[in-house]
Amino acid sequence: MRPYRRDVMKILGAGAAVGAFGGVAAADEHDTYPTEDGPDVTNGDDDSTTGTVFTVRTLIRESTNPQRPADFIYQPTGLRIEPGDVIRFVFETPDHNVTSYHPAFGMQRRVPPGVQPFSSPIMGWDPRSLPDDIDMPPAEHGNGGDGNGENDDGNGENDGGEGDGPRPSSWLYAFETPGVYDLECAPHEGFGMVMRVVVGEETETAFETSDPGELPPPRAGPVGLAREVLTDPNLEPEAIVEHGRVEWEDLESYQEPGTDDEDEADDEDEADGDDEADGNGE
Repeated sequence: MRPYRRDVMKILGAGAAVGAFGGVAAADEHDTYPTEDGPDVTNGDDDSTTGTVFTVRTLIRESTNPQRPADFIYQPTGLRIEPGDVIRFVFETPDHNVTSYHPAFGMQRRVPPGVQPFSSPIMGWDPRSLPDDIDMPPAEHGNGGDGNGENDDGNGENDGGEGDGPRPSSWLYAFETPGVYDLECAPHEGFGMVMRVVVGEETETAFETSDPGELPPPRAGPVGLAREVLTDPNLEPEAIVEHGRVEWEDLESYQEPGTDDEDEADDEDEADGDDEADGNGE
């Protein structure tokens, strides 16, 4: 294990462990986390090279698309980081995981060449935050943000690290190789629960990013609504580099119910108004 990962483990405490595939750090410790606004994590090479820990949350929201029973999302859905940075996935809604698109899992490689396959376990509530005699899952965790960006700063603070009540489990992965990474939640890929991470400035890929027609057929390529999400123009690698962070609400595949009808009605009203104006002006 490289010194960088040893430093990450040291900060996270005894709850950290190395996953089955190289480069994966899994942890359930919630007492102390470095964040974007907190202490940097050194990679052990020299003091001038540091890594930052970013937070991505797993969420389930009311459906905005008739093709899915609910919106299963990673928030943010697009994220740019630097080589050596770490993403901490916080499982605010249980029964999700994080899996790389890789031939080892029967899928087209959608991570940089040379990167080994990685996958988290199916995660849920931190068992240490639940009563020993609990029979039913908790309805919500008792502290932290609401998953909508309120009551938290989006940088990993106030998301269940302290206080009473159930807390979500966490899983970490250090992204060391520059390039584009497409990730999926294995149980909910078909519902569009995927995300894209761009590490560094490298946006060229050996796989398609914008044209659904060029995607390999399932199972080699993304399946279900994952194909729609991963070809969203707002998730183009260049767009992620430009904006740094792309929220689920920024995607074209995110639509409030009735939005299309309202837009069409507005367009018709504007067209009618233009016709009347033209007629009155002649």
